[in-house]
Amino acid sequence: MLAKYRYAATVFLTPPWPEIYQCDDARHHGLESAIAEYERLHLAYSALGYDVVILPKTSVAARVAFILQRLTRAAD
Repeated sequence: MLAKYRYAATVFLTPPWPEIYQCDDARHHGLESAIAEYERLHLAYSALGYDVVILPKTSVAARVAFILQRLTRAAD
């Protein structure tokens, strides 16, 4: 389905960061499961030809700026 129904060529992934990772009502699995899922998604999107961009471990504002810069560059 991901290969047939593409929305965009670029996928932004945020790696699970041990420094800020925590379980809550929306996130029931532990850090090891999150890392395994992240790795699975990274491999799957890459194998399907998506441009996988890993978000930097920085502040939210800096990540937003990173994404906007990347999207602006792609639109040019």
